[in-house]
Amino acid sequence: MQSAVDTLDAKTSSFGTQRHMITVRRPEFNFDELPKYYFNNNPLISHLLTALSLTFPNGERFFVHSVRNVRDQVKTKKLQADVSAFIGQEAMHSHAHEDFNDFAKRIGLDVQPIIDDEHDKVEKIKGILSNKQKLAVTCALEHFTAIIAQYLLENKDFHSQLHPEAARLWMWHALEETEHKAVAFDVYKEVFNDEVVRKRTMRIITTTFLSRISFITAKLLLSDKNGRKQWKQHWIAMQQLSQLAKSLLPAYLDYYKQDFHPDQHDSDAVAEKWRNTLFVV
Repeated sequence: MQSAVDTLDAKTSSFGTQRHMITVRRPEFNFDELPKYYFNNNPLISHLLTALSLTFPNGERFFVHSVRNVRDQVKTKKLQADVSAFIGQEAMHSHAHEDFNDFAKRIGLDVQPIIDDEHDKVEKIKGILSNKQKLAVTCALEHFTAIIAQYLLENKDFHSQLHPEAARLWMWHALEETEHKAVAFDVYKEVFNDEVVRKRTMRIITTTFLSRISFITAKLLLSDKNGRKQWKQHWIAMQQLSQLAKSLLPAYLDYYKQDFHPDQHDSDAVAEKWRNTLFVV
């Protein structure tokens, strides 16, 4: 995988820690040989990851939209540069997951109605919510992706079960989520700094995000005649997902603290390890 193009110098975050440069990379993937159950031959977790991927292209574009809406109100030069890199990374994530979703279509999964529904939901939300609410939604979802990404980067027992090409996609995405995890949050704090809306939005997003991903996963699994009958694999998956949820809960709850900042979750060492693993500089 080649590293890319637009690189910003390391900067100090608003939390006061040294933040690594945010690099916009343009990797290429080939999913032609990817098996249907690309996570350790497990239908449930493979479909769960596919469900997440189906939401990403429209979701990432919404994140960019919500930050761009208020970009002209950001006065800090450092944060303006971070916003540019954030937009670049999210654009690359959208493209990569569109390619991955095409793989899902090629193996016979009926995903286009799900993708279309995601598009319609996002467009509806964009027309209803205020700029503050949209950015608060982005902050909440970015927190979910950041803590999941850090878990994925840190837990070899989990990520090593991915097919190598799927692992390249998910580990690259996870790395970049840790690199830009504070950007939307910092924009929200500088422009709005409304703690009530920030925390209330997370409570709402927790319900909608988890229920939506569960619904899509169940839909994919139930339409899979072979996969849905693999009860032993489902049991193994539930054990692994239970462990993941227990591990993520403390980091999730941190979001409700009055003094919370994403950089309080130190991912510098593991991110540096994966930069050296994934990319040739």
